Amino acid sequence: MLVDPLELLVTNDLLRGLDLAGVFIMGVAAGALASRLNFDAVGFAIIGIVAGLGGGIVRDLIIGVDPPAAFDGPLYLACALAGSAFSYLIAAEATWWRRAVTGLDILAMALWAATGTAKSIGYGLEPLPAVLLGVTSAVGGGVIRDVLVGRVPAIFGGGPLYATGALVTAVATWGVVALGLPSAWVLAAVALGALLAGLAAWRRWHLPSHGEWQVTLSASQMKSLVRRVRKDERHRVALETGAIPVVDESVDDFADDSTIPDDDAAEFERRALGDGESAGTALPPEDPVDFPTGIVDAEPTPAPEDDPTPGSPDSSEPLDSPADEDRAPGDDEREPDASEDDGRR
Repeated sequence: MLVDPLELLVTNDLLRGLDLAGVFIMGVAAGALASRLNFDAVGFAIIGIVAGLGGGIVRDLIIGVDPPAAFDGPLYLACALAGSAFSYLIAAEATWWRRAVTGLDILAMALWAATGTAKSIGYGLEPLPAVLLGVTSAVGGGVIRDVLVGRVPAIFGGGPLYATGALVTAVATWGVVALGLPSAWVLAAVALGALLAGLAAWRRWHLPSHGEWQVTLSASQMKSLVRRVRKDERHRVALETGAIPVVDESVDDFADDSTIPDDDAAEFERRALGDGESAGTALPPEDPVDFPTGIVDAEPTPAPEDDPTPGSPDSSEPLDSPADEDRAPGDDEREPDASEDDGRR
């Protein structure tokens, strides 16, 4: 016989008391964050309410509870405000205090995952949506808190396994309800998820990030993969059509793979990706230009060049040009005398 899931919340005073204690603890943890960010009293109150009640409010709005449990009486709001007020009035920065707050935060997270899952099942949700709302109840307030203070939510990676621990607790709570076990077994589910999250915080465990799952191929591995795919494709065509595929070098970019026995990886990469002449992507290297520090003109003025002497190899004007014939001696420059000519010699 299935147990009524709402007994875990309404008629069980122990779990309800633990739920309120979790709201207080989350308010304390949120207040510690507000203290590090130098918030005022209003900031402490808002952060404490959001962190302590945000996940439960989202859950109740989804399942249609009117009004949400956070506003159905003064207890939940009072516990959230009391937790944030505790951090506002008492500045505790000792290491043991931070560790204690982290441990209590993990315990509250696991408890909310259990109560959120049980309440969702009690309101008629299927197991999967109920487990999802249980996890939302546990970590939703922390996500909203982190967004309000302008930082990436801790459950998105790099932090303790809060969401994973909440998921373990939610699944275990569903098992307790499905098997019809006494409500006290929910505490075992809470302890299981809290133990996992606590060990993860202590041992600094985290889930693999996106970069750790990426697969890269070297040029030689790519060569082997392309050849294998082309071989399988030719075999498939032969089975479907009964004809022997013929490699046409005029239309097949990789046709020379069948004729070159074993080229190196660099040569295959050049042939597969295209060289600079065919692809048009490779440009001749340019000589580096060292600009002086400071402001550099967009179009620097070229340095003046010395006028070449008429008749020299660099001059484009002949020695006896028509312009010189029309020019009278002494118009532009005087004829050098003998002393000056001897001095130049």
